[in-house]
This record gives sequence, structure tokens and C-alpha cells, in this order.
Amino acid sequence: MTTSALLWGLGDVLAQRLAEQRKTLDQRRTGMTALYGGMFMGPVGHYWYLTLDQVVSRLFRPASPAFLAAKVIADTAILGPIYVMAFYAWGAMTIDGSGWQGFKEKLTKDFIPTYAAELCIWPAFQTFNFIKIPVEHQLLAVNLMTLVDASFLSWARNQDDWVALVMNMMKGKSAAEDTQQPAKHAKDV
Repeated sequence: MTTSALLWGLGDVLAQRLAEQRKTLDQRRTGMTALYGGMFMGPVGHYWYLTLDQVVSRLFRPASPAFLAAKVIADTAILGPIYVMAFYAWGAMTIDGSGWQGFKEKLTKDFIPTYAAELCIWPAFQTFNFIKIPVEHQLLAVNLMTLVDASFLSWARNQDDWVALVMNMMKGKSAAEDTQQPAKHAKDV
């Protein structure tokens, strides 16, 4: 849990400093993001990977292609959406205080693109993880990758429309030129 908390917190610091280019760090946001990592993702991840391995071992021969495929598919289809929704819910309830309405709006606007972005990374990473890393260390491997992912999720959760922002950056516009998509906390940018 401590490793999860530290890496989620560090991921938020990276999001604020590098992606959002904030001059002052929102320490409350970082603390609440770290708390999410330690109190939710740490325990959930620990039991998820152990249980996933046990359940799939009953269905398929361990280390077989079917075993690996089942673990990656289950992780992607079950934990993946929960992971994104839980972070958006946590953020709405505890980080920015937008509550149930803010959570619904964020989920409606950003769940599909955020989950799609997650699909670009996690299935490939988990394939490596499930092949090369012993089950008792898989959460640690995930936590290390989470440093990058927490940075992305924290940044995306704190944008009014992260997809439009990324699309404009791909067109060559800087974030400063994109006056239609300010960060939620523009005073800190």
C-alpha cells in the first residue's frame, strides 16, 4: 500500500509539474491522489492479482497461451474500467469536490477516451507482466507502470476536455494558444 501511495502521489506531482506546468504544487490534490493509490489501488491490486491467478489457474493450464490470454482479457475488461471509474469518482468526491454531478459529467465526457488510452498501454504491459513477473510481484510491476499512468490519469481528470487539448497539441497548438480548453485550476498554471 505504501508503494502504491508513493507512486500515485509522485504521478500527480509529475502531472502538475510537467504536463500542467504549474508553478505551485497543489499539495492537497497530490495527497488525495496518493491516498487513493494507497487506500484503494494498493489493496485492490494486491487481492486482484492473487485472485485472478488462482481463478484462471483453475480454468487453464498455468503459463499456457490460454492462461495468459484469459488473465489479460479479465484484467482489461474487469479491472480496467473499474480503475478509471474509481479514480474519476474519487477525484470528484474528494479532490475537487464536484460531487456526484461532477463525476457523472466527467464519466460521460471522458470515460471512453480515457479507457481507450488505457487500452493502448495496459494489455501489452500486462502480457509482459503476467509472463515474466511472479504473481507475488505483479502488483509492484504494475505500480511502477502506474507512475506513468497516474500522471496521465491525474492530468486527464483535471482537464475540462483533455481529448480536445491533445488533438490541438497534435495540430501544433500549444496549451497556451488553446484558450477554449483551460485547465480546471487556471490560476495555478
